[in-house]
Amino acid sequence: MTENTAVVDTAERARFVDAVRQGLTEVLNKDVSGAEEGVRLFDELGLDSSSALELLITIEEILDVQFDAEDLEMTHFETVGSLADFVASEAGA
Repeated sequence: MTENTAVVDTAERARFVDAVRQGLTEVLNKDVSGAEEGVRLFDELGLDSSSALELLITIEEILDVQFDAEDLEMTHFETVGSLADFVASEAGA
């Protein structure tokens, strides 16, 4: 991997983490823009099953992508980082 590729990958990763944070902020109606990737969505931020669905729809709108619901697993919703990983994989990053 070249240095330029690593920079692009880091920037692309940050875009997905930021989309998750932005979605969480909108859905939970509280500022979580500084949430670390290890923050647990259900335990620490108070996400529930209905807000999880709303979060996915919001992230789809932010990034202009569509997620395949059949690919969803609860492990994707463990942390900010795990959801960002799922979003990145679904967005083809």
